[in-house]
Amino acid sequence: MNSLNDVFGKLGYEFTDEDKNAVEFYHKNGYCVIKTSDTVNKHLNEFRKIIDDLITKESWRGGWEGKEEYIKYKKVFQPGAHRLGNLFNKNKLFLKLLVEENILKIASLLMENDIKIGGLDMREPLKGKGLQEFHIDWIPKKNDTEKIQNIIGMIYLDDSTKDNGALRIVPESHKIPGWIQENFDISSSHPNEKIIEVKESTIILFDGNLWHSGTTNNNGNRRRALYLDIRRSNIPPLLNQNIYLDENTQNNLDDVEKFLLGIDDNIEFIDRVHTAGDVFRKEFKSNTFMKNY
Repeated sequence: MNSLNDVFGKLGYEFTDEDKNAVEFYHKNGYCVIKTSDTVNKHLNEFRKIIDDLITKESWRGGWEGKEEYIKYKKVFQPGAHRLGNLFNKNKLFLKLLVEENILKIASLLMENDIKIGGLDMREPLKGKGLQEFHIDWIPKKNDTEKIQNIIGMIYLDDSTKDNGALRIVPESHKIPGWIQENFDISSSHPNEKIIEVKESTIILFDGNLWHSGTTNNNGNRRRALYLDIRRSNIPPLLNQNIYLDENTQNNLDDVEKFLLGIDDNIEFIDRVHTAGDVFRKEFKSNTFMKNY
């Protein structure tokens, strides 16, 4: 398996006008919505059960993968939300999301056939909590003509509404160079912000440079969402899959899965984790990237 063309050929995926329309919308607005994922819909209850079992099993330890040096006993990774990380290593069912057809096709068009997947996490805001400051998930662009470097696939296991912590975005903000903090008060509302309400089994693809945040879960209804991190192949992954996938998991991956995860790639990345927050802290000599509630 040497390219995405090989992957698509093996999987039988072909591009459609709908894919091209989604790409056009994404380029303008910084996101697009895939209204129904057959893969997620087929396994929805299984995904939910696995997630709930992991929340119980991992408790306060959930979500600390990649940030192990900051762990303290019973310190929750993100107050106000259930978090889980490194999900590809925790149940083989999650590997089906690597080959979710709509994600792969649209991401490949957006990134000119050059993608690798470097992590799958979960976040669920708790009742009365979950509000985040506006932030970006990738290193700022230097100008508005830079190519897309990072795409987040937000995969919903529950309905998401303005009452239970829906995603908040600022359309077209992915084109703005620099950190948000240099352009806008991240703790305030934005006049152009938009709440994205979706049904279960929906997927939102959004640019890592799009201004976004979680909102408050006011009614306490479940809002479990998975986060798939997609980057160009020459960029260090969110989690170094050669490190975070154990030997048993790696040995049982097929050729497509190994290719998409960057296992046994010619490119070797030394870092365990690579995030925008790490870059921000080094540049501004600050430990505060954003606040999570």
